[in-house]
Amino acid sequence: MVSEKLNLWYCDIFVAQPWQFFFLLMALAGAFFYGRGQHKLGWILIGIWVVVTITFSALTNFVFTCNLE
Repeated sequence: MVSEKLNLWYCDIFVAQPWQFFFLLMALAGAFFYGRGQHKLGWILIGIWVVVTITFSALTNFVFTCNLE
């Protein structure tokens, strides 16, 4: 079980803030570089975005309880 302090910190820092939009910019940068012919850098940025997004989604859905009312 996650402590209340850690749960509150995670919900305040990662769920209530616009971090997901900054990570979306990483995916868009990867698509930009891929379109410019720099396929390796593009796939690296897109891959990092996928891993980070899935990790934060799993943490938010299965580990932490965030009530943003």
